[in-house]
Amino acid sequence: MSKTFTAKNPATGQSVGAEILEWDQKQTIAAIKAAANAKQKLSATTPTQRAAVLNAIADAIEAEKDNLAQTANLETALPLPRLSGEVMRTVIQIRSFANLVKDGGHLLPIIDLADPNFLPVARPDLRKSQQSLGVVAVFAASNFPLAFSVAGGDSASALAAGCPVIVKAHPSHPNTSQIVYEAVIKGLTSQGLPKELFAIIQGENPEITHWLAKAPEVNAIGFTGSAMVGKLLISLSQERSVPIPVYAEMGSLNPVFFTPTALSEKADELAKAAIDSALLGSGQFCTKPGIIIVPNDDNGDKFISQVKEYVAQQKVAPLLNKGIATRFKDAISKLSKSKGLEIISSIGNSDGYGVTANIFVTDWSDVKNHEDLLEEHFGPTSVIIRTPFDEYLKVAKSMQGQLTAAIHAGADENVKDLVDQLSQIAGRVIWNGFPTAVSVTAAQNHGGQWPASSTHTTSVGLDALYRFVRPVVYQNFPDNKLPKELQNANPYGIERVINSERSKKAIN
Repeated sequence: MSKTFTAKNPATGQSVGAEILEWDQKQTIAAIKAAANAKQKLSATTPTQRAAVLNAIADAIEAEKDNLAQTANLETALPLPRLSGEVMRTVIQIRSFANLVKDGGHLLPIIDLADPNFLPVARPDLRKSQQSLGVVAVFAASNFPLAFSVAGGDSASALAAGCPVIVKAHPSHPNTSQIVYEAVIKGLTSQGLPKELFAIIQGENPEITHWLAKAPEVNAIGFTGSAMVGKLLISLSQERSVPIPVYAEMGSLNPVFFTPTALSEKADELAKAAIDSALLGSGQFCTKPGIIIVPNDDNGDKFISQVKEYVAQQKVAPLLNKGIATRFKDAISKLSKSKGLEIISSIGNSDGYGVTANIFVTDWSDVKNHEDLLEEHFGPTSVIIRTPFDEYLKVAKSMQGQLTAAIHAGADENVKDLVDQLSQIAGRVIWNGFPTAVSVTAAQNHGGQWPASSTHTTSVGLDALYRFVRPVVYQNFPDNKLPKELQNANPYGIERVINSERSKKAIN
């Protein structure tokens, strides 16, 4: 008899939605092999064809906007306005990739024509462009049931790169995942492509992770989630007879530094804004400010006093599933027993997977006695660290890789050394702002140094596509044997680099 599972509403802890069939190994391997057999159907599409495919998928998802928001609300207890916005973020993200690929610019064609007089030796005809990597396994995140899930950034960028996608749907929102899957298939098939190019694997069995990571037909992995699972995927990928890249975004502490000058101007306002950022989505954002650094002076005291007053009035929504809530409660309970930590607590929430928000306060000199403080805790918590302003650089130098780092300073304040140090560890450095908003744009970078990410790549923004392509050089090929983007006539009419000069002209 086939196993099934159901989603749980975090607000009540009760089952919601249809029973979902748990995939077994045979089904999973069959889906991977089918995707591998069909992969050339997608990789061989022209730029305009691929853009049409992506736009068709975006249209199909947008058509389910209300249904998706309502279903996701039942499965996640996230508010409807946020979920409606997340549907559109998902749609806009896919359309952005369609715009990127429609003229073929993502192929990055570079041509160095043969030159018998080239030094130090004669140069052959060399022509380089990007090719699809192959089947990509994507692991959906729990905290964004749309934008980082079945058709989120990893899947969208892989499809834009011309790669088939096998998604491990998150068991916290399986019905939402199914609706998105059906929309993607509708978009693919409307453009004459086989449905085997995209599949979702449903289930709670942890072995699914192993089946996907070890399948020889899988050529790359995209992951957003915990460091524990991210590191497991990296380990599994390295154990294969042919290792593959794992593009894992594993979260971070996202430190926020407040200078005395910044706090002297508006400590009350900044305290509220910092807590709003830390508790947004009940603290279940990978960009949550998990460490807040303030000076150990009157300005810092005023900031902390305002935090106490503000947090005492807050009540956070339930966490996304029982596992997250249990791990959060266990971690907070352990920290709360530590001596020397001041604890600021919110109003409790006992409904479903509800928890109490807790902010910890300590001095930098005492952090070494509380190692758990410098670990990411997924949920509504953050740590305020007091230290002299002249020690900020020392604090920054002690930190590991981060997705983001933020500085609040006065307009004329000299914090260059601190900015330079934070740029060494973080993928995004923010001035007088907070990290919990990630724009989907060409300039975005959502990644950082280890252990925030496994590679120096981004999972958000247009550059995410380049994780799933690889450069191939064609040397001395006849023109009619070359990929179209490298042919003399430039049939796509795209900009190319020819002998170090950018041009859309054909080669005579």
